[in-house]
Amino acid sequence: MIHPDTHIITYPDEQDPKGFALTEEAALRVICIDPEFQRQGIGSRLLAEAEKYLCNQGFDKIYTGGVSSKSLIGADKAAAGFFEKKGFSIVGGCDEMLMKLDTYRFDESMFHGHHSAEYGWYNSDIDTITKAVAEVNENWVQFFTAGSQIYVATVDGEIASFCIVDTDVSNYLTDAYGRVGMPGCVGTVPKFRNRGIALEMIARVTQYLKDSGMDISFIYFTGVADWYKKLGYEIFMTELFMEKQLK
Repeated sequence: MIHPDTHIITYPDEQDPKGFALTEEAALRVICIDPEFQRQGIGSRLLAEAEKYLCNQGFDKIYTGGVSSKSLIGADKAAAGFFEKKGFSIVGGCDEMLMKLDTYRFDESMFHGHHSAEYGWYNSDIDTITKAVAEVNENWVQFFTAGSQIYVATVDGEIASFCIVDTDVSNYLTDAYGRVGMPGCVGTVPKFRNRGIALEMIARVTQYLKDSGMDISFIYFTGVADWYKKLGYEIFMTELFMEKQLK
C-alpha cells in the first residue's frame, strides 16, 4: 500500500525516467538511478528537487529514513558520503541482517534460557501479549494482532520474551535469495532480561523457519547486531539515519 503522503520525482520525465526519488512526508525514502546513467549528476538533481518539494510543503528538515513502508529505512552506508557533501548529518543508524539456513541447526545445549523458560506459539488473548509488548516498545503494539503468528517464551506462565514470525517476506529481498522468513519485533520484558531467554527463543524460531522451507532468515533492522551474530546472523546492509535543515 502506498503511503498517502508519498511523492515521486522522476528525471528527466515520467515517460522515460533515468532515475527517481521518493519522499514520504518529510523523509527521503529512496533515490534510484539507472546504472547506465549513474555519475552524471542525476542523483544531485533529484535530491535538489526533493528538498524543494518538501520545503514548499512546509517541512523545515529532510530525513533519510522511515519505517512505514517495506523499503529502505535509511541511507545505505555506501551512499553516506554523497549525502554528507549535500549537507546531511548522521544522527543514527541500524543494520539489516540475514542467515542462510542450509547449514543451521538448533542445539539446545548451546543455550541456558530453557533452564527457566518454556517456548512455544502464543494462542491466548491479544490483550495479554500487547501488554507485555508495551513494556518493551509501545510503537510495536500495533503489529501484534489476532492474525499475527507470535512466538513467546514464558516463565511460570508469564510472558518473558516475544516475537512475530513471518514466512512470507520475499518483498524485502530479490528472488535470488529464495524463500525468506523473518522474526520481527523481538523483545524481552525488562524483569526477564539478561537470562539468555530471548537468544534461545530466536534460535528456536530460526530452526522453525528452516523447517518451514525457508532459505533465508532476515532481520529487517536492528541496533543489536552483535547479539544476532551470536546465532550466526551476518550484516547484510548498514543504513544511516541522516537529516538536513531546509529552512
